[in-house]
Amino acid sequence: MRVDLLIVNARVATGDPRRPWADAVAVAGDVVVRIGSSAELRKLGPEIRVVDARGASVTIEGGKVVFEGTDTR
Repeated sequence: MRVDLLIVNARVATGDPRRPWADAVAVAGDVVVRIGSSAELRKLGPEIRVVDARGASVTIEGGKVVFEGTDTR
């Protein structure tokens, strides 16, 4: 799996009652491939593009990432 993008420092609803929140998402192409902590996912490699969500809420809808409520430019 080649990860192209990490979204870190986010508030991500996981849908898993055992771990309802995470703060990072890994994306390959246009598909979310992993959800976890920012520290954990940064270990996937230094060459991956990183977007700092600055605390924005992020939801996963149909495998796509949607930012909510914060200007992430």
